[in-house]
Amino acid sequence: MYNSRYLAANEQTVVQIRLHWVVLARVVLETAAVLVGVVAIAVYSAGRDVNARVVVTLLWWVALAAVVRLLWRLLDWHRTCLLITSSRLIKVSGIISTRVQSIPLSKITDLSYNLDPNGRVLGYGAFELETEGDHTSDLEKLQHVPHPDRFYLLLCDSIFGGSPEPAVDD
Repeated sequence: MYNSRYLAANEQTVVQIRLHWVVLARVVLETAAVLVGVVAIAVYSAGRDVNARVVVTLLWWVALAAVVRLLWRLLDWHRTCLLITSSRLIKVSGIISTRVQSIPLSKITDLSYNLDPNGRVLGYGAFELETEGDHTSDLEKLQHVPHPDRFYLLLCDSIFGGSPEPAVDD
């Protein structure tokens, strides 16, 4: 995907992921519904008068617009990724113009995530990050992160250090 394009000289990528495919589910279902509806109307209107053919032609243009919209959303999903590096959390998104957002891991003071029932079944979660200062950014709320348990552990390891030292009993 993005390899080292957005990394500083001393950074290494810990993990790079795309958002969960469920972000595409609604637009896929809407496009399928439009296509099924247009095909049904076209079959029903076959051999009818000229006005019916004009309506069917317009509906095919609507179907084409729905497919183009689906392709645009697919491309946007493909171009959006989250990176955890050795020092930052980075989100890269955009098709025509690229938007790069980052938060230094040292500024993250609290991290939590939620799994709604759908997320539990399909394997995605929503993360909330608290950072130092009064500012808010889009990165402080991450929706549809796949494999939230693994992402949480990787982010915790990156923020708070690697494996904890074993406890010493006195």
